[in-house]
Amino acid sequence: MGWRNTIDAWGRASMLFHWATAAAFVTAYVVVYYVIWFVDPQTSIKPALFGTTPNADRVVPLLNIHWVLGMCIGFLTLPRLAWRLAGGVPRHVEGRRLERWSADAAHWALYAILLLMPLSGYMTTYDPTDFGLFVIPACRDTVFAASIRGAFGLSVLQLEEAAWAVHSFIGAWLAWPLVVLHVGAALLHHFVRKDTVLQRMLPLRRGAG
Repeated sequence: MGWRNTIDAWGRASMLFHWATAAAFVTAYVVVYYVIWFVDPQTSIKPALFGTTPNADRVVPLLNIHWVLGMCIGFLTLPRLAWRLAGGVPRHVEGRRLERWSADAAHWALYAILLLMPLSGYMTTYDPTDFGLFVIPACRDTVFAASIRGAFGLSVLQLEEAAWAVHSFIGAWLAWPLVVLHVGAALLHHFVRKDTVLQRMLPLRRGAG
C-alpha cells in the first residue's frame, strides 16, 4: 500500500487525511457539548450531573480547544481536496447508478461542511485562538471581517450573529445527519453487502502491504 490512491484502494495520504479529520471532528463536538452541558453556568444541565460544578472561568480555555480543532479541520480539508482532485479516487463498487451518485453527493456535501463549519465558527470568535506555537487573531479584528461588514453594512455583532446562525444550523441539523449516513453506509457495505468499501479505508486492512 503506497501513499497514492489506486483504482481499487485509498492510499496512505488519503487515509491520514480521513482519520485525522474524523478524530478532530468528533473531539471538537465532544469538547463543545461538554462546555455547554457541564461547564457554562448559563447552559449547563441542572441539577449538575456526575458531581460536576459549572465554572465560567473554564469556558474560554476549553472553547479554545474547540476552536483550534475546528481550524485544524479547515486547514486539513484544503490539501485533502487538492489531493483528491489531483490523485483521483478508487472506482465505485458495483451498484446502481443512483447509489453511486448519492455517495458522491454525500462526500462533496461533507467536504463543504468541513470548510463551512470552521469558517463560520471562526467568524464568531471574539478572542484570539492560541495554537501554542502561534496565535490566530479574533475574526472581528481582521481585514477579512471588516471587508464583509463594509460590503453588507453590518456591525461587528450583526456579522457574528449571522455567522453563528450558519454555524449552529450546520452543526445541529446537517453535519451529524451526514456523518451518520456516511458511517451507516460504510457499515452497510461491510456487514450486509460484504464488499470492500470500508476495508479499503482501513490502514490495517487485510492484504495491505
